[in-house]
Amino acid sequence: MRGLKRKLSRLQRNLQENHCDFPTEFHNGYWNTKIPVGQTFLLAIQHNAQIKQAIIHILLDEAKRLAKRRVDERMRVVVLLDLPTLWNSELLVFQDEEVLQTFMRRDSSHQKWIPIPHEKMSLNKWVIRSDRDIRVYGFKEWLFEEEDEGRELWMLVQ
Repeated sequence: MRGLKRKLSRLQRNLQENHCDFPTEFHNGYWNTKIPVGQTFLLAIQHNAQIKQAIIHILLDEAKRLAKRRVDERMRVVVLLDLPTLWNSELLVFQDEEVLQTFMRRDSSHQKWIPIPHEKMSLNKWVIRSDRDIRVYGFKEWLFEEEDEGRELWMLVQ
């Protein structure tokens, strides 16, 4: 893909520049920011596991950087991966474990998150490197207004 190295470098630079300081404003107990990449680019690389792997590592590196800057050890820094396209992937910071657990409980008339058993994790094909232990939660998301089969969401918690 033309300009790939430049695009990945720009992604990393945008993440670092937009999050120089640790977030201080939380809404409903958490802060979030979407992945700063265009949908066209993500759709173009949809079937390229190597490029997706690089993007996941950039997000994990930024989460690790944010985790080092947190002011309270109870805060949780999370990479939320939206597979297969990564389009709705984001970084989140939760004020504490309780807010994180509440966020993961989605069971309403329009949306449901169904936990994916660890033995069925499609995330296993992605090599996740980290200096710390990362907790992994997987969900199948169902939006009842839409007719598609839903999407997989993976939360990598530091």
